Amino acid sequence: MSRKSLPLRYVQVAALGLAWCIAGCKRAPQPAPEFTLDAAARQYVRLAVALGEHDADSIDYFYGPPAWVADIRKQAPGSTQIRQSSLDLIGDLNRMTLHDQTSETRRRFMAGQLQSIACRASALAGAHTSFDEESRCAFGIVSPASYDEKGLAAIRAKISTLLGPGRGSLAERYATFQSKYVVPGNRVRAVMARAIAGCRAETVKHIALPSDESIEVVFTGNEPWAGYSLYQGHHHSVVTFNTDLPVTLDRALDLACHESYPGHHTFNMTQDDALVRGKGELELTVQPMYSQQSLLSESAAAIAIQMAFPQAERARFERDELAPIAGIDAKDIDRYLKVEQLVEQLHPAIAVIARRYVDGDLEFARATQALEDEALMGGGFETLKYLNEFRSYMVTYTVGPDILNRFLANDEDRWATYRRWMQIEPPPGTTIH
Repeated sequence: MSRKSLPLRYVQVAALGLAWCIAGCKRAPQPAPEFTLDAAARQYVRLAVALGEHDADSIDYFYGPPAWVADIRKQAPGSTQIRQSSLDLIGDLNRMTLHDQTSETRRRFMAGQLQSIACRASALAGAHTSFDEESRCAFGIVSPASYDEKGLAAIRAKISTLLGPGRGSLAERYATFQSKYVVPGNRVRAVMARAIAGCRAETVKHIALPSDESIEVVFTGNEPWAGYSLYQGHHHSVVTFNTDLPVTLDRALDLACHESYPGHHTFNMTQDDALVRGKGELELTVQPMYSQQSLLSESAAAIAIQMAFPQAERARFERDELAPIAGIDAKDIDRYLKVEQLVEQLHPAIAVIARRYVDGDLEFARATQALEDEALMGGGFETLKYLNEFRSYMVTYTVGPDILNRFLANDEDRWATYRRWMQIEPPPGTTIH
């Protein structure tokens, strides 16, 4: 809520030689308490939770003091009020006089988050914005206007060579090749359990995990996403996988690392210990989905498999550990992973196609075909269903990881940079708000 300063009232009582106020006289009210960053954090949390009460897709998690938001849970303010209160709180923050870099970082972070909340509240109230306007407002980034078509064509040519001769389009040939590595439905649970354990084993070599940390794995269906990690505080997350979507051997490992170690679960615990418990920054007990905080989280999770498993170790783990559990013949695993690595390099096309679809420049059928032709993405229905619901959130999976990877590329200690990113400390020059 926006802070309203109460006017001071002064009452003078004159009494010669009287050292105390006579019975029944009015006492001068005390000045309003100083507006602090902690007070701003509480108001920010309430606004983020209020937004989530209107739209579940607008909030990722909240594990702060329940009493802070008890009334919000019962009756949340409207979207228009949330927007205005967010802008008012930004003004209050900007008028504060701060004297250290830590406080300035907190102020800048909350102001950026509040701007994202205001933007999302406007969208929920019916404001129409373009894909780029949404991503700039929510995440502080805009995806490239185009991609290197010749470069991606060259990548597709390499994929074609690796696949060898076959019938149909390249997307169809790739789908046929990939189908050999789809985990049978009755073995998905066992494969995911081993994948998570493998991701954790690699992560603890570089990040110390709390002794009481834990995850609960749940399987569900009828969702637009493949996986979701819900942090509940106290070093515990509920990780949910969507069994409606086929999962290949490599995708299983990718999802496991993305949602657990060193992805979302690890990201949220690290932030909790370093900033919430360590510094009392309670604004980080909530994460609005359309925000710079989500951008950092999704970017780290998107490259989690790269951090945990260098290519050679990734091939060994999938061949020796996951394939036997899945009942998959993995003698050709090296070629499979080379193809998957090249397909991943086609992702610049995805954000461009997503923008054109969300903005109405591509209808459903043409967007589906473009995803198949340019990015070799099958299952266009599922991808566009996701875009219908989450729109510009796609940039957190495409543009965000590119930003992080640029800083990791020439870094001698990749894990140190990765850990800083987890603590909402992106490298200098990162374009977020």
